[in-house]
Amino acid sequence: MNSLFLTVGEKIRQARQQFNLKQGSFRNFGITQHYLSMIETNKRQAPEQTLRDIYDAFINLTNGEIESFYTFEEFCLPIELQVSRWLDQQLNSETLPQRYEELMLIVEKYSLGEYMIFIDERMGEYYFKAQDYSMMAYHYRRAIGNSRKFKLNPSSLYFEFGRRLRKIGKYDEAVLVLSLAFLVAKELSPDSLLVCDAQIYLALTYHRMKEYRLGLEVVNELLKNKDNLKEGRYVGTLIVKELCMRRLEGAEKSRKYLYELLDSDILNQFPSFSHYVYHSLGWNYLESQKYEKALEALQKALPLRPKQLDKAITTLLIGRIYFEIGQYEEAQKYYSETKETILMSESLRTKLLWIDEQLDLYCKLNQIHQVKELFIELKSLVDIDKFPESMLYELKTSMYKIFEGLSSLRREEYLFLYNFFAS
Repeated sequence: MNSLFLTVGEKIRQARQQFNLKQGSFRNFGITQHYLSMIETNKRQAPEQTLRDIYDAFINLTNGEIESFYTFEEFCLPIELQVSRWLDQQLNSETLPQRYEELMLIVEKYSLGEYMIFIDERMGEYYFKAQDYSMMAYHYRRAIGNSRKFKLNPSSLYFEFGRRLRKIGKYDEAVLVLSLAFLVAKELSPDSLLVCDAQIYLALTYHRMKEYRLGLEVVNELLKNKDNLKEGRYVGTLIVKELCMRRLEGAEKSRKYLYELLDSDILNQFPSFSHYVYHSLGWNYLESQKYEKALEALQKALPLRPKQLDKAITTLLIGRIYFEIGQYEEAQKYYSETKETILMSESLRTKLLWIDEQLDLYCKLNQIHQVKELFIELKSLVDIDKFPESMLYELKTSMYKIFEGLSSLRREEYLFLYNFFAS
């Protein structure tokens, strides 16, 4: 017997047929044939007590065998809850992309708006990881559209979509979407943490766009009400301010914001944010060419970094310091240590940062064969969807232009590499 997606009436009729019972068999239990027929054809909704009476009648008429097919809870379960529970199981499946059309037909049939939204959100996440960004955008837009259709708050969808657009370098779109996340959240749930988070990511996006003054305007607006910056978001806001100020007024002037954090009791309240501060301080000193202080700060950050990718980024910067002071073997040690974590991550920006650092070192040491090997490795990452083919093409084009600009004598020296990038 299968109770999947059956109304209570359909389950009663199915159970009767299974046990070869007529509707009149229930008359002795106070349930008329007419009334039972109305329930079975979904023309009448029975109250819970009536369903209990019917179920007890089944127990009596089947000598308890009904219990091996349905518990009372299962017997009474409305069809919408049956579908919801089934969907919850399916949405944990790795086959979601293959079953997308099937699942959407089911949720549309039963008008389960929240599941429509959730499925498209999950699909957006899937395509982001698969680096199919057009399909990612398609599903996030569908999820947002359905959230509005069903009058649900779309601000978290705007936020997640905006964060991902920022990660893949679609900064203009990210600004628009994150702005919508902020405006909608402020209107529908003004006390939510999302109001602050959207602004922080908006400022970070402006920083990536080199629109430092716009980023500064956003964080200064946040800091006007710093008492409302909950759960350590004050720390995050001040770090973003330092990033923008570093570009506008130089590293030395912006450093005071980081020391303001270190000298306050805020990090005692939110110690998990310490690694951000020390990492930012290390980067600040690195850009100021104060390598000893940079190394000191980054080594404090390293054991505090919670994620492997975070640790790898800090380790990469330590490698950069050794490169800058001419300790190339030590630099290579750190680059090699971070290679797998960074190149297998989902952060394209971090991958490009690592590639730039490694290429600088190879070129500095005139290790031209290693340059070729690196690009062969990048091609293998393209083949497993870990690096965009378009970006590999851009990198190869850039290297080709560099070699094309060499004198004919030097070009002859690197002919094999020149031909490799020309292909």
